Amino acid sequence: MQNVWIQRTVGILAILATCAVIAWAQKEKGTTLADLGVTEEQKIQIKAMWELKRQKQIQATKTLQILNQLAKDPAIEDAEIQETLAEHRTKRKEMQRQIEQAEEALTETLPPRAQLHLTLLGVLDNGLPRRIVRQQPDKKKERKP
Repeated sequence: MQNVWIQRTVGILAILATCAVIAWAQKEKGTTLADLGVTEEQKIQIKAMWELKRQKQIQATKTLQILNQLAKDPAIEDAEIQETLAEHRTKRKEMQRQIEQAEEALTETLPPRAQLHLTLLGVLDNGLPRRIVRQQPDKKKERKP
């Protein structure tokens, strides 16, 4: 009987030690751009590129709203639809070209480890579409008794 209590106590102590190690590891300081060897000038380039990507997303959202209105209006002629689509595609390609140029210029100067972290975070192109964060409606509605 005493042997079972010793085994349980050792097991509980092992679990507590594991939890303590995990908690300590989570408190470790995260990696900053300065830790990765990124200079202030490069930080400015990163922010400018990120702003370009944000502007592309804003532009695409606005254009899609216009295209949605065109899709709902049966009175719009095909020539106007074609013109709007061509304009949309031209703007999209130009913005993408600007982003690619900014990324190329940035990757030429960034240290490899910084490139790795920025690619994982999606700042540099990683092949995945950007996540769109939608604002949640205010859920603090009063309940009627």
